[in-house]
Amino acid sequence: MVRRVLEAANRGVKTATARWRGLLCMALVISAAMNACTRIPTSAQRVASGTIPDTLRYATSGINSLNPLTQETNAEVVLDMFIYGWFFYVDDKGKFVPDLAVVVPTYKNGGITADGRTLTYHLRRGVRWQDGAPFTARDVVFTVHAVMNPHNDVYSRAGWDDIASMETPNDFTVRFHLKRPYAPAIATLFCPYQPDGYPVLPAHLLARYADLNHVPFNSEPVGTGPFKVTEWFRGDRIVLDANPLYWRGPPKLKRVIAKIIPNDSTVLIQFQSHELDAIFGAPEAQYPQLIKLNDAKVTLAPTALFGALQINTKHPPLDDVRIRRAINYAINKPQLIANVTHDVDTPADSDIPNSSWAHDSQLRPIGYDPTAARMLLEKAGWVPGPDGIRIKDGQRLSLNFAGLTGAATLTADTLLIQEMLRAVGIETVIKNYSAELFSGLKGGVLLAGHYDIAVVDNGSGIDPDDSTMFMCDQMPPSGANLDFWCDPTFDTAERGALAHYDQPTRKRYYAVTQRELLEQSPVVFLYYDRQILVTSPRLHGFAATPAVIFNWNTWQWSME
Repeated sequence: MVRRVLEAANRGVKTATARWRGLLCMALVISAAMNACTRIPTSAQRVASGTIPDTLRYATSGINSLNPLTQETNAEVVLDMFIYGWFFYVDDKGKFVPDLAVVVPTYKNGGITADGRTLTYHLRRGVRWQDGAPFTARDVVFTVHAVMNPHNDVYSRAGWDDIASMETPNDFTVRFHLKRPYAPAIATLFCPYQPDGYPVLPAHLLARYADLNHVPFNSEPVGTGPFKVTEWFRGDRIVLDANPLYWRGPPKLKRVIAKIIPNDSTVLIQFQSHELDAIFGAPEAQYPQLIKLNDAKVTLAPTALFGALQINTKHPPLDDVRIRRAINYAINKPQLIANVTHDVDTPADSDIPNSSWAHDSQLRPIGYDPTAARMLLEKAGWVPGPDGIRIKDGQRLSLNFAGLTGAATLTADTLLIQEMLRAVGIETVIKNYSAELFSGLKGGVLLAGHYDIAVVDNGSGIDPDDSTMFMCDQMPPSGANLDFWCDPTFDTAERGALAHYDQPTRKRYYAVTQRELLEQSPVVFLYYDRQILVTSPRLHGFAATPAVIFNWNTWQWSME
C-alpha cells in the first residue's frame, strides 16, 4: 500500500518497523535542562552490565499522538502494543493469541455463520481500563463508530466499512453483521497486524466528543494493556509504568522508556554505550556493524513486506507482457540483496512472503537470465540501436524511472537496476522526487501514474489480502493498484479468497493469484523484507511476530 512507500521515503531508508505510515528524520536535540528533570535512575543505580533492572529502554521516532485513531507512524503502533488491548495478538509462530476476545471466531465454534456475514466475539470478563473503569461491549461498539466517524482523521477504514450493523446481546458479547463475507475481518477488526487495525478505546472517556482529533486523550491515553503512560517529554522520551490492574497480572517489567532518537547513528552509539537495551528496526546499512557487537542479540525477523519494481502497465510499451517479463529476467535479484541489503532480505517470488501459510511453494520464479530477456525484446520487435539501446519504429526503448530523494536503499536499488536494464538494451532516465511528490497520498507520481517504473517497499499485514494492490477496481484514487493492471483471472481468484474464511480454500485461490502475478509480471518482486531487531542479552521473553508490528507478549518481557 502507498503508506508503506511513503514511510520508506520519509525515513530515508527502507522500511523496517512500519505501520506503513510516514516517519520524518530530524536532528536530535536533547537539552541538559530536560535531562535534569528525568526520573531515569542515575548510572550509580545501574548494574555493571549497563542495564537498569526491570526497565526496558528502546529507541523510537515519529511519535505525534498516543491515540491510535490519529496516528501516522508505525513507531506509534509499536508503542500501542504496550498500552492498549486488542481482540487478538499474533505470536511468534503466526498463531492468534486471545486478548480482549476469548476465542477466535470460526465456522466450527459458531463464531462465523455459514454465509460468512456474521461474526460473533465473546469478550473477556474482569478486564479494567487503567483508570479502573470496567471494559464491556460498549467500548467495542463505540470504537467502531469512532473509526467510521467521518469527522475523525482516521487513515483507513478498510474492512471496518464492511460492517453493516452491530448488536450486543449482553455486556460481553458483540456481533458484527457484515455487508459481505470478508475473510480478512478476523485479522483486521481490533487486531494490530493489519494496516487498518485499531485497538479498543474507552467509551467512558471519549464518547462525549464530536471528534477525537484534538482531545486530551491523545497525549494522556488510557488503555487496558500491560503498561500505562506516566510521562511524555516531547522530543525526548515517553515513560510507561507497569499497569497494576492488567488482567493477566502485573507485567514482569516495571518500566518501559521509549527514547525519541530519530538519528540511526545516534541510536547505535547509545546501544553500544548501554544507554539503550533494544533497537527495534535497525537500518540494513548498519547490519555488518551490528553482527560484530559482542553484547547484543541480533534477530532477523520476517515481515509481510517486499521490495519490488512497480511497472506502470498503462504506459506503452509496458502494456506488452513480453517487455515486462524481459525486465523481470534482466534483474539480478541475488546481487541486489547482497549488495544493497547485506543479505538481510531474502529472494521474493510473489507478494505473499514464504513465511505465510498462503504462500505457494510450487511457484517457479523468474530468475536472472539476460539472454531470455533479450530474446523476448527481439520477439516484441525491439532491436539494438547503434548505442545498444533498443529501438522499434524509430522509437528508443527509454523508460522514466521514478526515484526517491534521500532513500538510501531504494536509491541503491534504482541505480543497480538501471545498469542491469541497460545491459539488455533498455534505457532508463532516473528522475528523483521528494517523499510527498513520490508517493504522497494526495497525488504523488505513483498514484497519478506519472512514471514508467519505480522501486518501492510494499506488502500486506498478517493476513495475505492483497486486493487493494492489484484488483481492477482498486486503481487510484479508489485503491493502491499502482501498476494500473487489470486481470480478470486474478480478480476472480481474489474474490474467492476474500469470501472464504478457511485457510485451505483461501490458499488454493491465492495460488492462482500468485501464479498470475508471476506470469503477467505487472510488478517484479525483488526481496522479502526482514526486520533487524537488536536486543540486550539481558532482555528475556522477547519473541518477534512475523509481521511489521513485531511485538506481542510485552507482559512477559523482563530485564536483568
